[in-house]
Amino acid sequence: MGPGRRLVLLVLAAIPAACGHDRKMQGVMVAWDGADWQRASAEMQPLLEEHQDAPINGVVYHLDGGTVLRASGDLSGSVKSLDWAYGAVRPYLDEAAETKVTEEAAAVVTNQTVRTYRGTTYDRILLNTYQALNFMQLGQGERARVELNRALNWQQDATQRNADRIAREQAAYEEAGKSKGYDASATLKDESFRAAMEQAYGPVWDKRGSTDYEVTFTTYLRAVTQLARGEASAMDQARQSFKQVAGMLGDGLNEPVLADVAMADAATRGQAPPKMVYVLMETGRAPSRKELRIDIPLFIQEVPYVGAAFPLLEFHDGQVTSFSVQGGAAPLNSFTLCDMDAVVKRNFDDQLPLVIVATLVSSASKAVGTYFAQRAAGDYGWAAALGGAIYQVAMNSADLRCWLTLPKQWLAARLPRPDSGTLSVVLGDGQRLDGLALPDAPVSIVYLKSVRSGTRPLHCVFAVPNDG
Repeated sequence: MGPGRRLVLLVLAAIPAACGHDRKMQGVMVAWDGADWQRASAEMQPLLEEHQDAPINGVVYHLDGGTVLRASGDLSGSVKSLDWAYGAVRPYLDEAAETKVTEEAAAVVTNQTVRTYRGTTYDRILLNTYQALNFMQLGQGERARVELNRALNWQQDATQRNADRIAREQAAYEEAGKSKGYDASATLKDESFRAAMEQAYGPVWDKRGSTDYEVTFTTYLRAVTQLARGEASAMDQARQSFKQVAGMLGDGLNEPVLADVAMADAATRGQAPPKMVYVLMETGRAPSRKELRIDIPLFIQEVPYVGAAFPLLEFHDGQVTSFSVQGGAAPLNSFTLCDMDAVVKRNFDDQLPLVIVATLVSSASKAVGTYFAQRAAGDYGWAAALGGAIYQVAMNSADLRCWLTLPKQWLAARLPRPDSGTLSVVLGDGQRLDGLALPDAPVSIVYLKSVRSGTRPLHCVFAVPNDG
């Protein structure tokens, strides 16, 4: 069998494995956007079963599984799915290396989608945050506290380690490219390539993003749970967490949180806070990814350019943008607690220099390998060229994997528990949730979820357990 024929057969065998996460999730996402939570869960189940023992893509499917099953009311299934994801990523908090050399070598030969999906920083923070919400609803305060502590660990770890890790990985890719006869630095300096990158990504493509990986919703939820405990030490922790959130939101946006700071501060001095209600709403869809194809220069006379596939963020609108709460002393408008568009973009921008270099090396290595295979094949050069072309088309794919069912924003409102024990919520699209009965507890949460304006929102009401 000639070398070209062998290469063609190899690539044809690999193509089914390249079927992307975004394509497999289409059925789930159609139901998700339509607020058909039960159908989304039904579509999700076979994907979870398929990836129950899948080290490469298991994490990303179980992250989506955690939010989809939670929305369908299957809290135990959500707990199980998020626990699977945490078990897979937990080693990367300390003893396991973030980068496996063998996987990086495989990624150079094929593409970034063959790397094990280990979760972004916000993935890791939010998987434990959602798990904490699950345990709160199940009345298990101690377990919720453990999950929020784990989320805090992820935040601290990312700030300490991410910049160095990204620099090491980028250097490793550049060396891998040189070993295969390709110098990525020459392409990075090429004016036409730089212009294409600038048009696609703006001025961030060649610099690091922020190293602040905190998710304000997680920190706020942590503060609310500490407030519910009532102990002096917990009140001090609540004050510090509320103060962090107020600082992240900034002047003009943080007045409600500053009221929480003042309340917790008074509680540390013995002034008991009133019974509080926190209305929290996740709305819309966080950014997903789409593919951008650009011809990159190779500086080889016989193969001057090759196509390369890069990921781009795709932002989603059409969400409910506000709500108001009725039932207290006066109607109360929501404020934006967490902008996931900004969180995702910050993480994406931070990783972008590494992704660009990895994609250049991967795409160029395949093109250079095809060229030399064609020369070595002699009379069978046409077959090597054909096989190489199929190989490049099949394997030059951007890594579009991401947690698709995260919200675009978290909105919030906070108020003392009304004497009536009920409240109503009016969404910005005009929908109403009337007569929501509140537990008689120190701290209660009314939790709302909506993906698209005009679809019926989910809601649940629960007391924040104080056993943690």
